Formats: sequence, C-alpha cells, structure tokens
Amino acid sequence: MSFLAIPRLTGSHAGDLLSTMTRSVGLRPAAPWLPPGETLRARIFRHGLTPPVDVPWLDNGGVDDARVRLVSPLSLAGTSIAVTGLCLRVEQADGSVGDLVLRAPARPAWSPPSPRRAAREVVLVTESPYLSDAGPVSLRARQTGAESFELAGRVGEGDWQVFADLRISSRPCVGEEFEPLPEVNTLPGLEPLRASPFAS
Repeated sequence: MSFLAIPRLTGSHAGDLLSTMTRSVGLRPAAPWLPPGETLRARIFRHGLTPPVDVPWLDNGGVDDARVRLVSPLSLAGTSIAVTGLCLRVEQADGSVGDLVLRAPARPAWSPPSPRRAAREVVLVTESPYLSDAGPVSLRARQTGAESFELAGRVGEGDWQVFADLRISSRPCVGEEFEPLPEVNTLPGLEPLRASPFAS
C-alpha cells in the first residue's frame, strides 16, 4: 500500500506507525532524506478543526492531492542537513490550485544554543499571517516522520491547532515542476498579506 493512501491514525497507533517506519529506514523523524529541490507528489489528509476558525480549508475535512518542493541546504559532504523550507501546491476540486510557502523561522542575531533534542525538530511557518474572517491566521508544518508533516494553524497569538497530515512520496514528478505563487493561488478562506520570497 502506498504511504500516500494511509489514512490518518490517532493516539498510540499513529505513534507506533511513525516510529516503526522511521526505524525501518534507520532515520530519526526529522531526517531530511526526501530529495530537496525536486517536485514530489503528496497527499493532504484534512480532519478539520473543532471549534472552527471560519477558514473553510482548515475547518473542513477532506483529502487533497498536492505537489511539494523541499528546500534543504547541503553540508560540506554534499548531504542535506535539515529541511528549511517547504513549497506546497494544493489541487482544488474545481481545477484551481492553492500555494503555500513555509520556512524555518529566522533566529535572532544572538541566541543561546538549542538543546540537542530540539535541534532535530523541523518546524516551518508561513512568513506572515493570512487575512481571514476570524482574524490573522498563521500556518505551521512540523515534520513527524521521514515522509510526513503535521499541518497546524492558529488565529492571532492563540494555540496551534492541528488540522491535517501531509504525506509525501519520494518519487519526483518529472515535468510537473512549479513555482509557488501564494499571493495569486490562494486557498479557500485565506488571503495573503504579502508576496512570497520563494516566488520568482
């Protein structure tokens, strides 16, 4: 069975599945083994939010096909050391697409060293909030496995609420490359505040 076809699991079953998969390939959950720069097929399993935040794409459950491009710097040995950016193109039922760009938060000019455990966690966020009927909405992607990210959103400075799981295939999509345009290709209920630095 394809990893993209696995429905969302909850509780200990989800943890067992991800733990088994990452152990089977000898990687920790945050290991960026997916090829950076390539356009990859993905699927988003949305389970919605309760209570809702008046953003249809976050509030409603569903399954979306998508394409993903990861950004990952290389070490001196030429291997990827961490995922620092994620470009996501979501295919909509009406034939349109919606783009998201998430990147690692900028660190202050000086900050104390992070604990070793925290340094392995990959968390990416939208550069600026989106406008919505509920207020400014920020989005976050947290890597939970070798091929998976957890998608969450929050309104203003509220708590992060998980609304979906992103599953990525490691096989590149030849001829399906894309440049993200989140200020043009919007998702239902989200209006961007500023242009993406990833767009050309």
